[in-house]
Amino acid sequence: MPVATFALTATGRIAGRTDVGRARARNEDSLHVDPAGRFAIVCDGMGGHAGGDVASRKAVEVIAGLLEDAASAPPCDFGGVESDGPDGGDTVRTLPEPAREEAAIRGALGLVRSAVRRANARIHALNRQRGFADGRGMGTTVVGWWLVPDSNRIVAFHAGDSRLYRLRGGELQPLTRDHSLYQLWLDNGGNGTAPHRNIILRALGTGEEVEPEAAAHPLLPDDVLLLCSDGLNGMLPDTLIARILRQEPEPERACAALVDAANTAGGQDNITVAVARFSAT
Repeated sequence: MPVATFALTATGRIAGRTDVGRARARNEDSLHVDPAGRFAIVCDGMGGHAGGDVASRKAVEVIAGLLEDAASAPPCDFGGVESDGPDGGDTVRTLPEPAREEAAIRGALGLVRSAVRRANARIHALNRQRGFADGRGMGTTVVGWWLVPDSNRIVAFHAGDSRLYRLRGGELQPLTRDHSLYQLWLDNGGNGTAPHRNIILRALGTGEEVEPEAAAHPLLPDDVLLLCSDGLNGMLPDTLIARILRQEPEPERACAALVDAANTAGGQDNITVAVARFSAT
């Protein structure tokens, strides 16, 4: 049975917005949304004067560059196996459809992990050049998704507490789990005094190595993906985020409404969102 493929329509179906909020002097968040709807990334920098904004921009630059190169590569360069056709002309794929899709997903998982690790290495090197020891200096969270070519799946990846949500049938579901001390406390039963929510257990740049979490998720027509820094979900409950996404079907307007709502709720942190709505092709 052929694998159904999904893509974003060209105009107005993917958008992003970042805002300094009402309490911070500068914006340390960064984002990238691919105009063709192939991937999106949000990073939340940490370090203040040590350069959180530099770290988030560098992470976006490195990861987006590698994903752009991979997305623009011929299909034969990504995940599949091909051989010369019987006439010596065009190549033909030798894997059956399901196996080819699984090979592409494995390749995509490896690619996003490599991209995050490369970004980590660049930021860590900058920290070393500035004389910072491990655990100090600038760092950044990262969260993103990449639409696997010729597939109805995305590969989600993250390190830290920036999030990816999926809205399907009006229901909002987180597709990532925070790498934070607070989340670990919840996972272990939530006994005793709750730790601060902003203590991050995994981030880019603060150590020589980082292990990003990555997973593949299926898409359906009309699914909506939301990437956000904790300046959004730290201000708004998931129920309100879901309501705004349901009320604003156009991604650009949804981004504006989410940022406005977070600022209205206090805007205690930088706010960054990226919204994409998928349709079948």
